[in-house]
Amino acid sequence: MTPELGWQTETSEALSQLSPQLLVEQVDYYKCLLDDLLALAMSLTNTKDLRAFLELALSSTRKMTASDAGSIYLIDRSTSVHTVCFEVSQNDSQPDRSLVNFAVPLNQDSIVGYVALTGETLNLSDAHALPDNAEYRHHKTFDRDIEYRTRSVLAVPMFDSQKRTIGVFQLINRKVQDVSITLENVHEITLSYSKFDEKLLRAIASQVSLYIERSQLLGQFF
Repeated sequence: MTPELGWQTETSEALSQLSPQLLVEQVDYYKCLLDDLLALAMSLTNTKDLRAFLELALSSTRKMTASDAGSIYLIDRSTSVHTVCFEVSQNDSQPDRSLVNFAVPLNQDSIVGYVALTGETLNLSDAHALPDNAEYRHHKTFDRDIEYRTRSVLAVPMFDSQKRTIGVFQLINRKVQDVSITLENVHEITLSYSKFDEKLLRAIASQVSLYIERSQLLGQFF
């Protein structure tokens, strides 16, 4: 796996056991990761449009984690039935498909709804093979409707300064090759998200949350 596709070791001990060539590749990966993180941090002050920032945050994070797809959702509590709404959505395998303005109920029935309601992180190796006792489910009809296959999923909650959940940052299908995902190759080219990916996404989600809250306070919300 190349550095650009998010190859990473989980521990410093594992890093010390790499061959010289693999060690160089690993260092290159972390250098690229640092550059991407610095660029995203700079955009916090340089980007004035909220949607443009969310698009940038999502595309940058997908690059860092080699994710084929992802979405940022915000909770809408303005009506009696609270929902979790797509605000930005990206999919390299289906770049022309837009899911903006689509929403799911704020309940534990879906993966995103569960994360938004409980404030817990979900890291799933295969959304189509959940444990029997799982309190949430992946709606397979959604994949069927858009002709896609969701396998690995990483979803983290986003909190405001009052520790209230305001949304969810979700990544889908961490890849080992930079190719479009199909029903035939999804098992071959996708990986589970690592603990490092979890830490990275939680850190980025916290910065995104601060930007959203600031935009709300300044009246710049969509």
